[in-house]
Amino acid sequence: FLETSGLSGLAVTVGTTDRIIWSQGFGYADLEQNVPIDPALTKFRVGSTAKSMTAVAMGQLYEAGKLDLDAPIQKYLTTFPQKSGAITSRLLAGHLAGIRHYDGIEEFLSDVPYESVIDALDIFADDPLEFPPGTEFGYSTYGFNLLSAVLERAAGESFLDYLAEYVFAPAGMASTVPDFVYPLIPHRSRYYEIDDGVILNALWVDNSNKWAGGGFLSTSEDLVRFGQAHFSDALLRP
Repeated sequence: FLETSGLSGLAVTVGTTDRIIWSQGFGYADLEQNVPIDPALTKFRVGSTAKSMTAVAMGQLYEAGKLDLDAPIQKYLTTFPQKSGAITSRLLAGHLAGIRHYDGIEEFLSDVPYESVIDALDIFADDPLEFPPGTEFGYSTYGFNLLSAVLERAAGESFLDYLAEYVFAPAGMASTVPDFVYPLIPHRSRYYEIDDGVILNALWVDNSNKWAGGGFLSTSEDLVRFGQAHFSDALLRP
């Protein structure tokens, strides 16, 4: 697959419910410096797998009695504008709330360093809903941004701190971190794109606009640990 796809490299990790049974890296995490991929160390962008991590946090806060899944989000986020219908955490998590997704090339050209998840809501907070809440399915990364702001208020601490303490640590995900642009993050892979069969450096992107929907770095082994944690009570009750 690596040869036929033209990718610079990949990591593959396979696990059962309680252990990793095979893990191997192929190709390079950094082509210019010839850094090979190590599945235990190389940190890739996990993309929308972050939504599953956010969903765990939502489940935990629901279990703790801190989050009403069916209450209007303004119960927790009083500053978010009222819309044409009631938006709830349950609808946001199911992509049923009508919050828009990326507009055009927003996904790849964000260059604004947002200080908090609340600040990042400015991207879409004043936009109309795509449809009345609960009437249609419309995949939305920004919907998960809004959900993370609700979770932050329900938890009483920052969204990133909560995930680090209550999701990543209990699952043994020591290599899973936010994809901050400026700090040096050990073993972060380089980002590439393929243009007419040629591998090029990808455009610079600041992912602070979407932690909950796609803003984390992780290893393939950490992602297997995340899956394994769902076979026990490490993260959620059965």
